[in-house]
Amino acid sequence: MSLGLVIVPEGRAAVIERAGRFRTVLRPGRHFVLPFADRVRARIDLGDQVLSAPPRAVEAGDGAEILIGFEVTFAVVDPRLATYEISDPALAIEQLARTALRQEAGLTTAERAVAAPGDLHRTVWTVLHDTTGRWGIAAKELKLEVSPPAAPGTPSTAQEWY
Repeated sequence: MSLGLVIVPEGRAAVIERAGRFRTVLRPGRHFVLPFADRVRARIDLGDQVLSAPPRAVEAGDGAEILIGFEVTFAVVDPRLATYEISDPALAIEQLARTALRQEAGLTTAERAVAAPGDLHRTVWTVLHDTTGRWGIAAKELKLEVSPPAAPGTPSTAQEWY
């Protein structure tokens, strides 16, 4: 911000504060603001963002271990909420998805989770869609990768070679 001019590129938005309080959201273009009174709190990418999480070991309800990885496509639809409701949207979405997957996997057997991942998908999608809406974020797509653990003779993702 130089001399009260804020330039917002296409596909982005800027959240403006005056005296530490929300004032407005600037859409793409050139905007004049009061120098020294207004400040840009955040610049938000409004395009689709992809969050990938590699498969991690999760314990199923029957005590067996399964590997679950996911990919979430999301976009910010309300820059004000995305700025003030949550500090790091990508981290929050990853933690929310992992927690929901762990919880739902703990309620089913490993065999069922691998054979019919649709139940896991449906539950995690519902949690993501409902929660991210309150954050000003739209979850657009969820892809799950559910697989059985590695063979007993080989190390799983939870183990390390020394």
